Amino acid sequence: MDSTIKALHKNVMEWMAGPTGSIVIHASIILALLFLVDLSIKEKDKEIEVKVIEIDEQQLDELLEELKPPEELPEVDTMTPPDVEMDLTPPPEVQDFTATPEMDTVTELDIASDAISPIVMKNLAPGNMKNRTGGGRAASIKAFGGKWGEYAEAAVLRALEWLRINQNQDGSWGTHDKEAMAGLGILTFLAHGETTASEKYGQTVERAIRYLVARQNETGAFCKTDTTAGTYSQAICVYAISEAYGMTRIPSLKSVMEKGVQVIINGQQTGGGYDYKFAKAERRDTSLGGWCCQAMKAAYIAGAENAGLHEAMEKAVGDMKTVQKEDGSFYYSFVGKSHSTHSITAVAVLSMQLLGHGGDAEVRKGLDFLGGADCNWQNPPEWPMYAWYYISQTKFHQGGASWTGWNNQFAPQFIRNQNPDGSWNSAGLALKEGATGRENMHPVYATTLAALTLQVYYRFLPTYQPIETKAIDQTSEDDVKIEIL
Repeated sequence: MDSTIKALHKNVMEWMAGPTGSIVIHASIILALLFLVDLSIKEKDKEIEVKVIEIDEQQLDELLEELKPPEELPEVDTMTPPDVEMDLTPPPEVQDFTATPEMDTVTELDIASDAISPIVMKNLAPGNMKNRTGGGRAASIKAFGGKWGEYAEAAVLRALEWLRINQNQDGSWGTHDKEAMAGLGILTFLAHGETTASEKYGQTVERAIRYLVARQNETGAFCKTDTTAGTYSQAICVYAISEAYGMTRIPSLKSVMEKGVQVIINGQQTGGGYDYKFAKAERRDTSLGGWCCQAMKAAYIAGAENAGLHEAMEKAVGDMKTVQKEDGSFYYSFVGKSHSTHSITAVAVLSMQLLGHGGDAEVRKGLDFLGGADCNWQNPPEWPMYAWYYISQTKFHQGGASWTGWNNQFAPQFIRNQNPDGSWNSAGLALKEGATGRENMHPVYATTLAALTLQVYYRFLPTYQPIETKAIDQTSEDDVKIEIL
């Protein structure tokens, strides 16, 4: 028997070593390799899965109750920065926009009748809008929120409910500066992935968008831009409409966005800066420039086709760089003639981060200066909600220990100081006898900025993606220039 097995083994080995066996073996190997390559190609060509889901209206209420922070929040070790002065001269006196431009025509929203359910997108590449909805939002909160993520999300949900309940019949919020407040309200809902298709908040978002569309005149202005406050409001409205178009693709919003951003492009100074009333004199303003930068970047990403938009963004970066001090901070207006603070520095740094210059030396120096910023509700700077809105975003983009330390400061402060009804009052105003600051007059302003700050874990996309221009080695008149978002 043993000899028979040995003989069989010898015959098999001879066959494998022979021509026929060699051909069979090599053919098998080739087929196996082709199979593996086919699997690899299929994996790379995986398509985006779009799934329409129906949401139980009770789910959000149950989630809200489930995530309600306990009365005693956990203590977290924080990084204590040095005690530094952080004053900020308030933005100019805000005026009532009751007297707005006459509307010759009102653009109707062409909203598809079947857009009644939220859409959950899966398998999107990193850097897309999935961070604002469902699993993407949850993953971002877990990744960047630390111990405060779920508490922050519960606070945001309460704020959204407060905004829904307190929206005016015409779609605006508040009684003053209604265009700007509508813009901030829209941004707050969009940051949470709530669009006109949202089951719970769709009508709220749609009414607010319709309000802004109706306020825009033929020139693209949403309010009187020959006032100091009007320039701020114009930028905020363009920012909101641009994100709304980018996230909903409602066709009629494209022209509203492009007309609005054209006002900002036309209002830019030769050196790239912006001033109140879009004036073209010597003065330029970092605070106003920050809102204009956010508006232009949102319009750019949403697909605005205005000639000169990219050039205007690059010029704005150049303007910001001209007002940096040796210590890394930035001036509010004139070089050497105005103050510089953490707040204003954060405005300049964020503007450059948004416009694709986050790695520039000026940004790095500015971030070093912001290492001394703090978030103390009992001892806040002037216009604290405005200040912390910007500082939180710059720290988030910086990442690392800087972000971790800041998150452990600002998140518990915001969560603990939210009103029971879901709104916020500006930090420190209750401590100041006879306080009359404009933030005190605008609970909508304080609430939207607070919510937007707590949404930093996921809201920064797509607005804050860097801009890169693809290099072309050989050029000719027929070349196509490609810009990658």
